[in-house]
Amino acid sequence: MKRSTLIRRLLLLCSLVLLLSVYGSEIPFQAVPELDRSMVCIPAGEFSMGSADGRADERPQRRIYLDAFEIDRYEVPNGQYQRFLLETGRKGPQYWHGSDYPAGQADYPVAGISWQEANAYCEWAGKRLPTEAEWEKACRGPNGYVFPWRNTWDYGKSNNGYDQVEHWPLSLEEGWQLLKYSAEETEFPSLQPVGSHPDGASGYGVLDLAGNVSEWVADWYNWDGYRDLPSINPVGMGPPWNHSVRGSGWFDRHGQEDGVADASRCAARNSSHSYDDPRIGFRCARPVSSSCLQHGDSQGSHVDE
Repeated sequence: MKRSTLIRRLLLLCSLVLLLSVYGSEIPFQAVPELDRSMVCIPAGEFSMGSADGRADERPQRRIYLDAFEIDRYEVPNGQYQRFLLETGRKGPQYWHGSDYPAGQADYPVAGISWQEANAYCEWAGKRLPTEAEWEKACRGPNGYVFPWRNTWDYGKSNNGYDQVEHWPLSLEEGWQLLKYSAEETEFPSLQPVGSHPDGASGYGVLDLAGNVSEWVADWYNWDGYRDLPSINPVGMGPPWNHSVRGSGWFDRHGQEDGVADASRCAARNSSHSYDDPRIGFRCARPVSSSCLQHGDSQGSHVDE
């Protein structure tokens, strides 16, 4: 592991430990915006998108150029999403009580919201949803890894429920019920606080790109793959049926252990038009800021406002 990557991960772990040491087991409402404002600067340049031997919708593998951008280091947490609801008058997800998330879950990623709700939040925050290409580049890191952490599957580096397969929900409805419980309250799979697996960070230092919640991205899903994808700053524009989803979630709906590893690959694609899936959340992105341009480097950098 490069020294710069190791230093970033140690600093990240120290910041999480500091928050927990100050506030206890739950990071309070007032501190959650600090998580939301923590972004990573991804430098401009080419990367390999898709896979040469993966599923049909991942082929052919292409060299894609992206302008520099920033992406949230963490998935959007409940506490920050609550601020959005209170300011806009929108309703919370169905496992909340009105605009109140389950007790003790301020720093858990919000789950079970629609693409439209995720998009509205990012706009409210002065950001946008990342494109599929941006998400995959942030996941692969500067070395183009298969998984965020490297090229070998390791279930311990993300919250994927792999070690609790016998307790996986048999339906999405059961999944909704489990969202009401914190990780320490149940033996069943559950969400965990954002950033709970710092050793699973990507080479750029972005967390939870595998596990916890799967994530909405900006694109419409195209099952035909990447043959006609533009090679510069691509955004999937259709067909306007399902929006794309990236990353594995906290359990596999079909009860397939191998499916967890497959869905955790950076190149893996999925889609949904649903607003009632308890596995889906999101993070935001935006064009580079002046602070990103001033402090960015070839490995990606931390940007706090």
